[in-house]
Amino acid sequence: MVALSLLLIVFAYLPTLRSDYVAPDQWRAFRYSVLPQTPYERAAACAQTIPPYYSRTGRPLVWLSECVEHAAVARISDFVYLRPFALAIVLFTAIYLGAVLAPLAGGFSMGVLAASAFVMAPGYSFIVLQGMTGATVLIAILLAAASFRRLRDRFSKSVDIRTAGLAGLLAPFGLFFVACLIYPAWAFLVVALTLIALAVDVKAPRGEMLKRFCTCVLFYCVAAVLYYSFERLIEAVLQKASGFALEEPGYSMAMQLAPGILFERAVHAAKCFYLVPPLPFDAPHGFLLAALALFSGYIAWAERRTRDAGWWGSLALFVAAFLLSAIALLGCISPWLFSRMDRLETRHLVPWYLFFCVCAVGLVQLAAMRLPERLRNSAAALALIVCLAPIAIMQNRLSTLQTTVSDLEIRTLRTSLDQWLNRKGYSDQRYLLAVRPLVNRPTVARSVGAKAGENATLSSAANWVQISWMINALLRERADHPLGRSVELVDCMFNQDCIRRALRDRRTVALGVVGDRAIKTSETPYVINFSLLTDRPYTPVIERGDAP
Repeated sequence: MVALSLLLIVFAYLPTLRSDYVAPDQWRAFRYSVLPQTPYERAAACAQTIPPYYSRTGRPLVWLSECVEHAAVARISDFVYLRPFALAIVLFTAIYLGAVLAPLAGGFSMGVLAASAFVMAPGYSFIVLQGMTGATVLIAILLAAASFRRLRDRFSKSVDIRTAGLAGLLAPFGLFFVACLIYPAWAFLVVALTLIALAVDVKAPRGEMLKRFCTCVLFYCVAAVLYYSFERLIEAVLQKASGFALEEPGYSMAMQLAPGILFERAVHAAKCFYLVPPLPFDAPHGFLLAALALFSGYIAWAERRTRDAGWWGSLALFVAAFLLSAIALLGCISPWLFSRMDRLETRHLVPWYLFFCVCAVGLVQLAAMRLPERLRNSAAALALIVCLAPIAIMQNRLSTLQTTVSDLEIRTLRTSLDQWLNRKGYSDQRYLLAVRPLVNRPTVARSVGAKAGENATLSSAANWVQISWMINALLRERADHPLGRSVELVDCMFNQDCIRRALRDRRTVALGVVGDRAIKTSETPYVINFSLLTDRPYTPVIERGDAP
């Protein structure tokens, strides 16, 4: 079953192992110049550009694999050599996380099945599809799982922190701390694991069960506070040294503590918990809520069987377990809850997806226990057929769609630039105007809806800054032009004054971006219209004359 689970993961992500495909965040590899440069120059530019930003957002270690990718990638076709490394991390995660889940899910096979479903969940798959850019983020899951496993092993001997020994707590603390330095939203997977362990500990004495749960939560709360304090100190030092302040307040380390705002964000999270599909399927609302109810119901049922509690006592325990689990699941997304970020993205919900996957596999196992005795050992096979195989098939379709969308966008830009270069537009039509799409997905991907999460989107729509990097990447494919050598490409984006200044110099080409508004220019631009890929195409209004 383990081998089949891993094969299904490979099948799910197999379409991404191709050359002419770039995920949105991977375009950053071409941000430095039109010319390819040497690997050393690209690595140095990455190390100088990216770490200062991430250090101020609480993720000072997240950039490591991205700079490795930037050093190795000179052209789009180079990405294909690095993608197997990201897939290898995913496969190892399924095995290791499966081993961590084994005592919680009913054995190693069932643990791997749950972990395999998890690594195809929307938020996780979004990072997988980023290739080596997101490889360090994927490692954060391994570190968080390792931290929980070490802490669980330590508390299995003694629930008392004082008798557990400081040395024994350093390893789980260090692993969680490093996971936070990489990606705190995924480091809080430990809270979901602690909650899942509550269902296993239900057979222990009630006091010991609650003490183990509360001690684990307290441990990670203290570790999280220490991480936050450390990052605030680093942020203050860096800002004082450089004077650089983040332009995006949503990514700053400043916590949002106003009670009214926290309540509004908690209500928004509750709505998302009800509405969001837990797996890449079109599904009725409330699947996560149903998993929470089943989890709470199992605790109440196990308590009634273990201690022969009455119906009223079981009902009270169900309500208490439901409320406690709901609070714990809210704590899983506390990096977003206390932040100033507006949107709650699927990548923030990764702990919820793990909780659902374990509950789904556990439900299959409970159902298998009701089968005749000779069929009870078929729980893993049943989970693979009922749960994992459909998920892998759907993720394969979404992976194919992701590569199709990227390929379509790249071919569109390549064709436009080839026509412009062939007629030597850098000499007589020195104004490149990119028309940004009004919707994130092209026509071929509009039907996927919420099940695709943040995947299968046009890079030109997701972030307009990436358009210049996309043009750099396509210009590197041809050497028969002077751009980057005797002719400079000036990235002006929406700044009309910058465009006007650049057009005065015959040795420059101006790159501008336009949305659904009119622009005024003294020179006819060469239009690259990305909106034609969507079901809301439009032609920008271009007025002749000097820009104001």
